Amino acid sequence: MDHEQLPSVHQALQQLRDRAEKRQHLVTQSVGDSVPPDTRRLVQELQVHQIELEMQYEELLLTQAEAEAANRQYVDLYDFAPVGYFTLTAEGLIHLLNLRAAQLLGNVRQRLQDRRFALFVTVECRSKFLEFLTKSMGSDSRETCELEMLREDSSRFFARLEGLAVLSSAGTKCCRLAVIDTTESREAIRALAASETRFRLLFEQSRDATMLIQDNHIVDCNEAALRVLNTQNKRELLGQHASIFAPATQPNGVSSVIAANANTAEALRKGWNRFEWLLNRPDGQEMWVEVSLTSFSMDGQAFLHSVLRDITAQRNAREQLRREKEFSESLLDNSVDGIMAFDAQHRITAWNKVMEQNTRKTEAEVLGKDIFDLFPHNRQGPEGESVCKVLAGERVTHYNLRLYGRPGHFESYFVPLLNTEGKVEGGLVLIRDVTERVRLAEEATQLKLRQQQEVHSAILTTQEEERKRIAEALHNGVGQLLYATKLNLENRAGGNSSRESALALLEEAIKATRTISFELTPGILQDFGLKSALEELVKRIPHAGLHVHLYMKGDFDKLPQQLEVSVYRIVQELLNNIIKHAKAREAFVHVVQEDGHIVISVEDDGQGFEPAQAKAKHSGIGLTSIRNRVDLLAGTLSIDSRPGRGTIVSIELRIK
Repeated sequence: MDHEQLPSVHQALQQLRDRAEKRQHLVTQSVGDSVPPDTRRLVQELQVHQIELEMQYEELLLTQAEAEAANRQYVDLYDFAPVGYFTLTAEGLIHLLNLRAAQLLGNVRQRLQDRRFALFVTVECRSKFLEFLTKSMGSDSRETCELEMLREDSSRFFARLEGLAVLSSAGTKCCRLAVIDTTESREAIRALAASETRFRLLFEQSRDATMLIQDNHIVDCNEAALRVLNTQNKRELLGQHASIFAPATQPNGVSSVIAANANTAEALRKGWNRFEWLLNRPDGQEMWVEVSLTSFSMDGQAFLHSVLRDITAQRNAREQLRREKEFSESLLDNSVDGIMAFDAQHRITAWNKVMEQNTRKTEAEVLGKDIFDLFPHNRQGPEGESVCKVLAGERVTHYNLRLYGRPGHFESYFVPLLNTEGKVEGGLVLIRDVTERVRLAEEATQLKLRQQQEVHSAILTTQEEERKRIAEALHNGVGQLLYATKLNLENRAGGNSSRESALALLEEAIKATRTISFELTPGILQDFGLKSALEELVKRIPHAGLHVHLYMKGDFDKLPQQLEVSVYRIVQELLNNIIKHAKAREAFVHVVQEDGHIVISVEDDGQGFEPAQAKAKHSGIGLTSIRNRVDLLAGTLSIDSRPGRGTIVSIELRIK
């Protein structure tokens, strides 16, 4: 080999000399003519040799750069390789290793060099490694094995080792070892094997009838499929078309073979398909099944995973439910009441014809919508409270809810809807139009009220006539007699003192008689009207005991006589109560006539009382008489009183 290289070396030297001679003109040094020729020739040789040395230096620099580049490429390929590379001695010591190898063993290279590689192999695998190393060192071919290895921190990993025996630069035999971490791939293989095992167990032991279909034909099935289809072994199914046991046509009139092919094609196109299928089992029994098809690929071939569930009972129940639903819808639509139902999320689930007529909203418009979106003004009102109560399991009845946008009277019944477990899953609302019933009840009430008023009027008339008769009797009888007595005494002669005393007594008797006559039937009320009568009533109250202020507003001249008497008696009784019980110093009486009503307000600054105890504390005829008068006149009465803060009594009467 050395002899073959000599010509090339001589050729390279000759080429170098030729190039140097061509560059001789670049030499700057020269010798004179006086120098002998041999000396000039020697100088020229030295100059050419100098040029050769310079050119060799340049080539050495280029060679060094190329070597450094090759070294960097080697470092990139060796140190940064994704595989761990080791150089092991014949004794199994680590001589060289790259960065990936150091990472695999969990330490830096300086601490791993000259250490025994077997220390990083688990005890269970060391004999296998030593056998692998011996075999690699004694063979010219590549050897492989898989081991479980240890890192510096004692954590384990699986690795694939590839070894090849080579000669080192020193002429000794060593082993080039490549170590590949196979932990993830091993775990993946293990997981795949476990997955296949689980799938096989799931396929074989599944309680659902399961089949594998390829090209519309059955290639495998489990025991559950045999039970559902009432067959004895797989041979009766394997290789058969997917439409086996189906009638010639399905209920929709389509051929079962064509329908089966279309369903499998749809599953392959979409990746999944579900449909209901009618079968005729070998025993002649008709059966409905739900078929779920899922497509998958294996070894480049398309398969369908088919699951069959017997839904005959569910379909019969669904058909029964459909008939019951139609019957219920017929009942709802023919009901005279408005009916709607809602679920736990307030979504409307039922809406009958009466609701459509009264709300002008069709069933299609409202189904699925929130009940408060249709009736937004009811969310914070009693309707919203009723919905919450119904969902809590309570029954609620309302007699005046405005769920319809039209006038009238309606009764609303809120009933909770329970599921089979007794839990509330929604509510039912029945709205009954009771306008006619309310009208009849109001007419009956008005008739009864008119009867009561007629009775009251007769009683009052009788009372007033009796009082008038008594007053006339007192005035014309007792009064006249006392007055005659007074005149006789005035004309008699006698002692002045006895006569004056008798006259004074008679005068008082006359005043008392006139007072009784006024209280029984105030003639001023009949002669001059309500305003004058009330003013006279206030004047007769002594100012030393109670100071009364009277304010009247409105026209009182055309009031019915019965109403005038009632207002007068009410004010009279209220003032009597203040004098007797209130211990007041001042009272204000307001009587206002406006908009067809008379409003009476009597206020005092007395000791007051608790209104809730008014009946118990004032059990006399005064307050009771006032209440009776107000009730008979279809009026309203309210009392506002607090202990120590006085009392305000307000009464409102309607002028008929």
